[in-house]
Amino acid sequence: MLIDKLVRQADALQLDLKGKTILTEAASGAYIVTPVLAAIAGAKVYAFSKSTRYGTVDEVFASTKALAETFKKFPLDIHLIDTVNSAIVAEADMITNAGHLRPLNESILAHAKDEMVIPLMYEAWEWRDADMDIKYIRNRGFRIGATNERHPNVDVFNYLGDMALKQIFDAGLSPYNNKFILLCNNDFGPFIAKVLSVVCSGLAVIDLDENRHKYKDLQIDWIGGFPDLKIPDSYRDAEAVIFTAYPFDRDWMGEQTPVKTDDVREQLSDPFILRFCGDVNESILEKKGIRFFPKHVHSGHMGILPSAIGNDPIIRLQSGGLKVGELLMKNETSFKGIRLVDMITA
Repeated sequence: MLIDKLVRQADALQLDLKGKTILTEAASGAYIVTPVLAAIAGAKVYAFSKSTRYGTVDEVFASTKALAETFKKFPLDIHLIDTVNSAIVAEADMITNAGHLRPLNESILAHAKDEMVIPLMYEAWEWRDADMDIKYIRNRGFRIGATNERHPNVDVFNYLGDMALKQIFDAGLSPYNNKFILLCNNDFGPFIAKVLSVVCSGLAVIDLDENRHKYKDLQIDWIGGFPDLKIPDSYRDAEAVIFTAYPFDRDWMGEQTPVKTDDVREQLSDPFILRFCGDVNESILEKKGIRFFPKHVHSGHMGILPSAIGNDPIIRLQSGGLKVGELLMKNETSFKGIRLVDMITA
């Protein structure tokens, strides 16, 4: 049962939020787990929701209640809300950067107590200015911490290869007996390559030169430093290019961009770009006859989310973020001797 996975993960992280009040979201799909995880850890939880294309408020509330009711050890203290008032904000010891609560700015945080903490459910290098008003938060002195998703008790990054496979299948392709190119400039690359190099007939990697050593134990072909394209003839007919670049909201592929569409068009016989993350100029790609998938991705967002492969990575991600919040409240940054919290100081 899903609830059993939540309990096991809360136990693995020794998640303890007893006596604390958490303001987070109630959401659809795999993200249904967040308020339930916090409540299992003993928190009083306010879970805010709003209707989206993924589900109505009533649907989300019903699903969240149904999941919470499968926990039998004690009644979970979850309050499902469709408005956030000043009294709730003032009571909160932790406010997560959950999607429905973004952006975290003065309009929502004005009544928060000074010792309130904000855990980020992503790594520090994935910071997005659009998520919150950092100037206001700094002026108030709120503590913000990002999640080390590679902590062994969180371990979200090892799902990246599965996500790349899912995107390949969703694009109507197959890894078996086909070659792929990984075009990357961030920490996702080695984790994607670890899986794809086993199931493809060949995987060529273009990454930052300083990252080359991270691939040394993998069966890949290193073909150059990002963003330079020097694709050998053996990969000219590659099935697709898995593209992952940071900052996510920068225009990486187009005409006057680090990766130029003319180079892509000239060096690949039938280029197909799988947009794992990082913005591309869609109109230029279409103009140049370069196929890409998905057809549209909101700027700064990933082309595939961890939730696309099921509940497991989201359980780990959200529980890790809640543990970050717990540690922030204790003025700690490590769990079991390994750093879990990266403080946001900029």
